Amino acid sequence: MTNPAPDRLRFTTIAHATHRYLSPLSPEKAARLIDGLALRDGAEVLDIGCGRAGFLIDLVDRAPVSGLGVDLNGAFIAAARAEALLRGVDARVRFVDRPLADGVGDTASFDAIVCMGSSQAIGTFAEALRWAHAHLVPGGVALFGDGFWRRRPDPGYLEALGGATEDEMTTHAGNTRVAREAGFRVLSTACASDDEWDEYEGRYCAAIERYVDANPADPAAPAMAARIRAWHDAYVTWGRDTLGFGFYTLLKPASPAP
Repeated sequence: MTNPAPDRLRFTTIAHATHRYLSPLSPEKAARLIDGLALRDGAEVLDIGCGRAGFLIDLVDRAPVSGLGVDLNGAFIAAARAEALLRGVDARVRFVDRPLADGVGDTASFDAIVCMGSSQAIGTFAEALRWAHAHLVPGGVALFGDGFWRRRPDPGYLEALGGATEDEMTTHAGNTRVAREAGFRVLSTACASDDEWDEYEGRYCAAIERYVDANPADPAAPAMAARIRAWHDAYVTWGRDTLGFGFYTLLKPASPAP
């Protein structure tokens, strides 16, 4: 009998159980990114695909603003609400576990939009940038985190990523050009370090390995173990040197570009 494939939503929930952020990001860099947004008091912030909302909660805790986090994963949203209550910011942040189109109206506008590795909630990176530009007030800011190729991907790595193609991403410089083409002014950029990647992938791998070790009777455990071992092997073989993750702080001009 073939073991069933692990449920994707359940797998990612378990795999991210110990992550503060669902991207390769340290608390120190997160603080710098938050400060770089330079938000005014009372600003309204949307976090697309907020996950457990570690970044949004840090932002609301660090600045006198309000936030809306949207994510399809109900378990992540439950964890986000609990953390916001624990941190004492629950009055200034709310969460919606529905598709973005349902959680945010067509005419909604925000002072800031955060999208950390969740462009797929809208479409491509370029489509997500255009969506954000349309939903920001003039002079509003966006912070996008998204992948890029550090070098040309090996065919074996593309296969390990589920049949990805090289043209699905560009370079770090390419991402900045896409942001400008969407109408933004690029304020600053940063990249995830090797240590941040190792921390992210290490926690991802360890959470699954610990789960399958503690739950051998789970019918999905063999498939989960096979999946995480193949994933981590691809990371150490190719991914660590191939896949980058960039952070792009962007401004929607309040006046026509010179």
